[in-house]
Amino acid sequence: MLLGHNDDYSADRVMKVTVAFNHFGSALIERMPRARFGYSHVVNNRYDEWLMYAIGGSADPIIFSQGNYFIASKNSDTKQVTKSETDRKWSN
Repeated sequence: MLLGHNDDYSADRVMKVTVAFNHFGSALIERMPRARFGYSHVVNNRYDEWLMYAIGGSADPIIFSQGNYFIASKNSDTKQVTKSETDRKWSN
């Protein structure tokens, strides 16, 4: 689930998306979702044993993750819940 055209398409700064009430099953790799620019509210989703990361962003998105349920794999290399590909730091 990739939200946003590409890292150079700044018109997506006005994008507002809610990703809610999904079950992301085991063996999915990444992008549940991955956002470029804009505002994404990721709420009340269940994530089971993903293989790389669950929620990611690039091109300075705002991602509000709320009320999600994460069950990580026992493999310590695949426990990354969030991935940021921006210069901006994640905040609480």
